[in-house]
Amino acid sequence: MKKLIIPLLLIAVFFAFYTPKESNYQVYIKVAAIVILMIGVMKLMQKVPSKNQDKEEEDV
Repeated sequence: MKKLIIPLLLIAVFFAFYTPKESNYQVYIKVAAIVILMIGVMKLMQKVPSKNQDKEEEDV
């Protein structure tokens, strides 16, 4: 899954920063790229354990 998300994020960053100024759909492309970027980062961060995970388990 991680191998699929990272290239997708790189493509989204490319489109977010390098959209041609003459394009009629420039704003829509940038918004879509940013949404894809945020969803991708959220999916990647779900796999990272919390710093407080050990403390929460000891309290239970």
